[in-house]
Amino acid sequence: MRVLWLDDEIYLLKPHIMFLEQEGISVTGIDHPLKALEIVKTETFDVILVDYRMPQLSGIDFAREIKKIHPNTPIVLVTMVQDREIMDEAFSIDVFDYLVKPVQPSQIIAVLRKLEKDKLKDRTVVRRVFEYYNRINSLPRNWKGWLERGRLLFQWMVESREDELLKEELDSMNHDFASWLIDEMPAILKNPEVPWIFRFFERFVYPELKDGRSVTVFVFDNFRFDQALEFARGMPAQYAVEIEPIFSVIPTATQFARNSLFSGQTPYDTDRRNPGWIRDNLHEIELLKQNLTEHGFKDLKFTVKKINTLEALKQENFRQGTPLQVYVVNFFDMVFHLREEESPLKGLIESTEDYVSLCRFVLETSKIVEKFTQDVILITTDHGWVKGERAVIIQGGLEATEGLRFKFGDSLRAVEGKPIELLDLKSYGIPQIARQLFLARNYDYFVYKSDPQKYKKKYKGGLFHGGVSIEEMIIPVIRVKRP
Repeated sequence: MRVLWLDDEIYLLKPHIMFLEQEGISVTGIDHPLKALEIVKTETFDVILVDYRMPQLSGIDFAREIKKIHPNTPIVLVTMVQDREIMDEAFSIDVFDYLVKPVQPSQIIAVLRKLEKDKLKDRTVVRRVFEYYNRINSLPRNWKGWLERGRLLFQWMVESREDELLKEELDSMNHDFASWLIDEMPAILKNPEVPWIFRFFERFVYPELKDGRSVTVFVFDNFRFDQALEFARGMPAQYAVEIEPIFSVIPTATQFARNSLFSGQTPYDTDRRNPGWIRDNLHEIELLKQNLTEHGFKDLKFTVKKINTLEALKQENFRQGTPLQVYVVNFFDMVFHLREEESPLKGLIESTEDYVSLCRFVLETSKIVEKFTQDVILITTDHGWVKGERAVIIQGGLEATEGLRFKFGDSLRAVEGKPIELLDLKSYGIPQIARQLFLARNYDYFVYKSDPQKYKKKYKGGLFHGGVSIEEMIIPVIRVKRP
């Protein structure tokens, strides 16, 4: 390792330099900052030690000049006292560390080891990022490839949520995903191999029941794949946990996705069989009974229970005594929508991470894992969510439905931005509620032309669902086996 040590009394530090060199560290001692600046123009060093007080140039000013030449070279400031203002100023220009005089060689070695450790960690992170990038971009553009791509993107998100390359990749992949989905969905809706949400019971629950095992299903409303990964991390080690990606339906809104989950059919077929039921979520029991009957479980005893508050989640013992128990946990979605209102949660949930952390806290506080009694526990959701970033201005008649990520209407028109427009809704498994359906892609949200600036400001940064994105449509199924 090469070290440049700048101190106007460098001759007094010769014993320290000799000790460091005996430890295999190459040290160049300089007594004048201008000489040091000339040297770093032609030579590179792993770290630069700088005395704060020098008659020619302060250590802070020297550090600023070094950063212009070699912005990534770590600088360690050496000071006489621990002055808070000096430290704040030093760290504001990205000084790596500081030492207080009299400096001992052992302190310098400790800093160098810390630097080596950080470099190793940085290299590991960079290598991991490019592994994700290469694996994601090598996958085919088919339904299997998109499910695996979504799983990898969510894993990357959990490991490094603020990574700029991840943000760019998500934006790019969401654009491609929306185009692929709109082109291919009419065909793959008919493919029995594709794991759509309306095949959840058929794929995951019925095989367990046929083998004589009891099953508990948790449907967490508004629960994304990264939240599932975080939840699985908190599971006790003795539990066997598997997470599998499946597709939700469009629009990724509760009344369509959850009814589809319970009915075992697309929203279109659910509405065709039971007109009007798709408009709310009041018929889960009846829809599940129809689903069970069609798959040979007409006489199976089951329970469906909704849990709407954290206190109810904490108090529930999950011991209904039937072969199939289903719990719909609405608490997350209620928190999600309260965030958009003028409530105490408005300031509490300002970011994606805030919402993920809050949901993790809810699950840990409720201790639901400790209460599991069935042979098999399955945890899933009806849809995910995104953070709104770009407004799409639209016009529409009074008949247009509410929704910031989807709108049904007969006379919708985009004034600014480009939504997905669907007319043949049946081919996408959607009931023909109106002539048109507008879906927001990526991180867009809809505002009306009447007062766009007001609503752009109001909804920017909000957490929404209903549109087409990887975060909303690729959802988790967690399978938990008790020890």
